[in-house]
Amino acid sequence: MKFLFFVFIFFNWQFILADEFPNLFGCFCEGGLITGKINNTDKIIIDGIEMKTFSNGEFIFAFGRKYKDEISIKFNETLKIFKVKKKKYKIERISGLPKKKVEPSKEDIERIIVDKEKIKLSKKIGEKKKLFGSKFILPVDGRLSGVFGSQRILNSKPRRPHYGIDIAQKQGTPVIAPSSGKVKLVDFEMFFTGNTVIIDHGLGLISIFAHLHDIFVSEGQDIVIGEKIGSVGMTGRATGPHLHWGIYLEKKPVDPLALTQSDFY
Repeated sequence: MKFLFFVFIFFNWQFILADEFPNLFGCFCEGGLITGKINNTDKIIIDGIEMKTFSNGEFIFAFGRKYKDEISIKFNETLKIFKVKKKKYKIERISGLPKKKVEPSKEDIERIIVDKEKIKLSKKIGEKKKLFGSKFILPVDGRLSGVFGSQRILNSKPRRPHYGIDIAQKQGTPVIAPSSGKVKLVDFEMFFTGNTVIIDHGLGLISIFAHLHDIFVSEGQDIVIGEKIGSVGMTGRATGPHLHWGIYLEKKPVDPLALTQSDFY
């Protein structure tokens, strides 16, 4: 009888643990993302949409550039509401760019279409497990010359928001991996981004490094945080030497600075 009592307590305790709300890591902010882990038998629903979970129960969600004031997260039968930190985005005006870089020719447009398709394919989920670690670091130190989400006006013509950050630094300054992953794309002289590297951090999360001078990695290569991947340059559409670092969760843009200020498991 005593044995049966302890068996009952043990399984009841397991049930309670399985029903506990999961730990959520990341930033509840515009441009941020959150991630966590649940049992494969559990369900996590964010703002009415059931999250896709990977084989080990991991899930990930990005807010995008703009989001409402609150977000609802339902785990099994438990519902919680979280505040979402709002951001103010500035307008950047850049003048003096060559006309062909602002108004591409027919030949350039054909090239741009090819480049976009390569990047689009790179945004599709590759590694279905979490490769990034508990921290993201800046790939290079320097002056922040462009911020995430800002609206750019090039030669007086509005463009889409800036989905990444720009870090100004001398040409040839080493660029390192901000977190671990696998090199998904290496391409030289793309029209907009110049010499470009894309790293797959797993779960559909990728980093894009643009305008590089040198590239020191190859496609399919495993990368660890802090490993040198290239150097600062001004290839592609750039008015001076700098690194453009962009992050996407599939099609959703993520603010790189939000990741460097977040902790993950």
